[in-house]
Amino acid sequence: MPVARRLFAWENVALTIICLADMFSTLYWIHTGVAQEDNPIFAAWLPHGDFAFCMMKLLSFLPLILIATYYRPRRPRLIKVAMRMTLFLYITMYTGRFAAQALLGV
Repeated sequence: MPVARRLFAWENVALTIICLADMFSTLYWIHTGVAQEDNPIFAAWLPHGDFAFCMMKLLSFLPLILIATYYRPRRPRLIKVAMRMTLFLYITMYTGRFAAQALLGV
């Protein structure tokens, strides 16, 4: 399987879209005063500006995607399961936190 095809596997694309949506929505909600960053690692980068925050967010998931791309032909089943579990957990945590913020104001 060519590298470009592995890089744009649906799990990689889906995780990238979800992580970018999280990053941009977090910045939007922070700037509008609706929410705050709960992750202390990323919260520490907010005072350094949006660019620094975005770079740290990108560094949190892009290496995973590159590693998955590299290992996909060697361990296809492991990568498929790992990426799908990552997607499930990320979506669950994101929607759970969003629901708590929207419904409970927590």
